[in-house]
Amino acid sequence: MTVAGAERKQAQHARQSRNRNRRNIAAQFNLLVAGHNWTGKSSFLKTLFDSLDVTAVIPDDPNAIPGSLLPPDNLAEPTPAPARFEFDIDPSSGERISLRVIDSPGIPIPANIHRDADSADKNEEHVRGVIPHVTGLVRFITGQFERTLLEESKVKRNPRSPDYQVHACLYFLDPQVCFACNGITSIDRYALEQLCSRVNVIVCLGKADLLTTRHLRALRNMVIEDLARYAIPVFAFPEDPDVEYDEDAVALNEELRAMLPFAIVNSEEPDPEPVERDDDDLVAPLLKTEPAPRILGRRYPWGMVEVENRDHCDFLQIKETLFVTHAHELKLLTRELYYEQWRTDRLLEVRNSVLGSSQAGSIAESGARESFYASSIASLSMDSVIAPEGPAAPSEAAIKGDIRERQMGRLRS
Repeated sequence: MTVAGAERKQAQHARQSRNRNRRNIAAQFNLLVAGHNWTGKSSFLKTLFDSLDVTAVIPDDPNAIPGSLLPPDNLAEPTPAPARFEFDIDPSSGERISLRVIDSPGIPIPANIHRDADSADKNEEHVRGVIPHVTGLVRFITGQFERTLLEESKVKRNPRSPDYQVHACLYFLDPQVCFACNGITSIDRYALEQLCSRVNVIVCLGKADLLTTRHLRALRNMVIEDLARYAIPVFAFPEDPDVEYDEDAVALNEELRAMLPFAIVNSEEPDPEPVERDDDDLVAPLLKTEPAPRILGRRYPWGMVEVENRDHCDFLQIKETLFVTHAHELKLLTRELYYEQWRTDRLLEVRNSVLGSSQAGSIAESGARESFYASSIASLSMDSVIAPEGPAAPSEAAIKGDIRERQMGRLRS
């Protein structure tokens, strides 16, 4: 074999090795659920887990076996699952997702909120009541940005550092509350405005099996009209003007946009089946510890609502959106839009704090974390933070307008 032939063969082996490594690395995706109380957020996570063909479970603590793969019930704050689980997207290509789910306590909606819709004072009172809850959600999301920035600020970075950022938030609305209020509530407006500045928010209707087709269509129109009226920048399958999309992609975005908010139905817990025993003295049969294979859905006297039937609900559409058709776009927006905006604001805040402390002669009082950031600002390219001479930097209003345009797409008016 010639030297050139040996080099070609070596290069081929190297490419094959890199391809195998890529196939062995699962793409990280972090999903948060939030929204109204009693809308099936935790049940959705259980149904989602049951619908996935999980190939591996990676607990946070390798020395401990978690009692459950999902967050516990009765949460007081946003809580990630104690483990990530991997599943195949396309077995032929070897593409896999490593999913982390985060559950959160439901937002309490006052029973009389529909009567106070025209009262500004009452609406302000309702909003004040949920500020701690919404602040906890935003603090959790920005806390993941903080972890990313700390990792980036290290002199020697970990190439295998996990992706902490929340890539999507499913916000669940209670259909009965929305009907009573003729759309979203003042609480929803406040919560969505806060969340949409930090994460991709996809609006869903919980317990959609209780809605007729006519009611679902009317409710969708109410919610979409309110989102457009108040310019709330939810994720509505936007199309980047700098990217040329094929006809299929444009048609898919139009179809999914018309389905907002997604109608979600969760599977009910299966009834355990009796185990047949030959023991005649047994008063009652023992119960199986593992449920029998079943169709995910909810059984009613008149029939079965199937979770994975596209004619019954939008569970499959939201699942494909998150993990197949729009996974890359959701992660890209998280990294390039939300994280970069937060990072710029954070570094400017730290820089101003350090400069102010320096002039006052009290740098030590700025805290250990600010000092750590200040020492690493040079490595984080402050040119991207401090506006250079020349054209003025875009205003805050322009930045917010760009966020709305990139998120909302073309909501129905």
